[in-house]
Formats: sequence, C-alpha cells, structure tokens
Amino acid sequence: MAKWTIDSAHTETGFSVKHMGLSNVRGNFKTTSGNVTTDYSGKITAVEVTIDVASIDTRIKDRDDHLKSADFFDAEKFPEIKFVSTKVTASDDGDYEIEGTLTIKGTSKAVTFEAEVGSPVDDPYGLKRNGASLSFAIDRREYGLVWSQSLANGNLVVSNKIKINVEAEFTQNA
Repeated sequence: MAKWTIDSAHTETGFSVKHMGLSNVRGNFKTTSGNVTTDYSGKITAVEVTIDVASIDTRIKDRDDHLKSADFFDAEKFPEIKFVSTKVTASDDGDYEIEGTLTIKGTSKAVTFEAEVGSPVDDPYGLKRNGASLSFAIDRREYGLVWSQSLANGNLVVSNKIKINVEAEFTQNA
C-alpha cells in the first residue's frame, strides 16, 4: 500500500455555473489538499480531499466575498469542503469510478464520478508523481446553497446546477 499527497500547487478545483441563463461563470478554489491511497499493484483504493472555502476565486472580490458569506458557503462556520471515497473501482482501461461522500456547508451527500488517471512518472525532483482529471455536477440546493433571484423571464441569477472540474496531481510519500 502506498500513500500519495495531493499537490495543491498543481491541482485546480474549478466550477462553473450558469449566470442568468446566459453564460457560464467560472471560478476555482486555490487550495485543495488530501491523500490518495494505492494498493501494491498501483491501483487507487481510496481518496480523501479537503478544499479551503476561503480560497475561492472568481476574479471578482465582491462576488468571492458573497460566495464566502452565509448566503452561500458560510466560510466562517464551514471553512472546508470534504470528499471521502467509499468505493473505488478500476476499469479495464485504467480509469476509475469513484463513489464517496461530498460534504458542503455541513451537508453530506453521496456522489459518483469517473476519473481519468495517468500513469506514474518520476519528476525532475526525485518524486513519483501521478495525475487525474474528473468532472461531475451537483444541485447546489442539496447542500444548503440556496441563494438566488428569479428574473422576469423565469431564469435564475445563479443556476442550481454546478459543474465541478478537477485537474489534480499527487506525489507519492517517501
């Protein structure tokens, strides 16, 4: 069994949400940490991720401050988003289906997503490194993120569907 540490400097946890039914607004969390566990053959067996809510960045400070407020993430009371896998299944092509519990704003829900995982490489600094790409969507209301306003045409200022995209790198612990 081997433990790997998520490399926050080379990991992007991004999201997008439809604004007023017109276009997708994108943002990311600058700080994602956690661990990946692999078995002796190198297959992933467990994943634990922590996202620092205060690290949210949409390139507009006022919007970031609103997202950190009680209207959305309530970052003071709930400073972290967490994911803990409950089942990891490798496919024949080396990709994975990962099931687990996603906790946002004190609410935990089961999620499942597919992850495209690379093959480990030795980096120039003597570390064994690997990477993964994944995406999935959630309904923000299921996690207590309910603020929005309706427009005259029936669209919402902030859509309920949030698309999450993660590009992660992780290094093997010595």
